[in-house]
Amino acid sequence: MSKKKLRCPKCKTEDENDLTVWKKGTVGFGVYFDGKDVEPDDERYTDLYFDAISCQCGYESTSQWDFIVEEEE
Repeated sequence: MSKKKLRCPKCKTEDENDLTVWKKGTVGFGVYFDGKDVEPDDERYTDLYFDAISCQCGYESTSQWDFIVEEEE
């Protein structure tokens, strides 16, 4: 069985702290007013999609498959 993980194709780091997954989209919230402040209520909708992955070494790609590797267990 294989396991998928992220690895930078340029510097070969697998540390997820070095990688940033960029997403685009919108997140919407309902609001309520308690008489003094307007506050966010529960999340009403989320519309997020993958945009790019970048590494601290400077490599960036809009194809997540550039970063995904399969490893045999």
